[in-house]
Amino acid sequence: MEISRRTAGLGLFVYGIGTPVAFMSIGSPGGDYDDDVITTYMSSGHSATAFALAYLGAVAALGLLPFAARMRTELRSGGDVFWGLVVAGTAAATVGWFLLGGVAVVFAEGGSALATLPHPVVYALTELSNLVAVCASAFLVGSAALVLAARASLPGALRVASVIGGTCGLLGAFFFPIFFFWLWAIAFGTWTLATTAREVRPARVHQPA
Repeated sequence: MEISRRTAGLGLFVYGIGTPVAFMSIGSPGGDYDDDVITTYMSSGHSATAFALAYLGAVAALGLLPFAARMRTELRSGGDVFWGLVVAGTAAATVGWFLLGGVAVVFAEGGSALATLPHPVVYALTELSNLVAVCASAFLVGSAALVLAARASLPGALRVASVIGGTCGLLGAFFFPIFFFWLWAIAFGTWTLATTAREVRPARVHQPA
């Protein structure tokens, strides 16, 4: 089944919007250690919100698949490498989001049996889950963006933006660069939505009479 550019662009746009919304809203412990943040995340009243936002992040990651399927066909070469990187990024994000939401659910369902679990352990679990869901995904999709910049027919400004966005994805674990990566995903998704690729037609072979 052929994927339209409109669907492909929408998929990347959803990833670029949904991922930061889920990440900044879920309230998972990470970055500087804060005991109050951990207490809130462990509370039973937060589990439903945390898991719903984890689902949002996972669904947003699935938007990468139609984008990858379409753009793979438009690359001059390297399509298989591009496809593999994006699929790996989708898988990392999906697994990471379920680990992140799962930590909150574990405390909601485990009840008092888990109340004595040391907060530094909880912090370590959520920080690692953040890295998988957000940073590992950005690393892989950022690598795919660099393949796009090198192998796709892009306007000059978008090619430069893809190099910058892809590099920021690679450096997403340092936190601040990842915002530029998400901006690239939104911008590239919007461009894909708004443009139509030239249709590639097979050359006609004239049969002898």
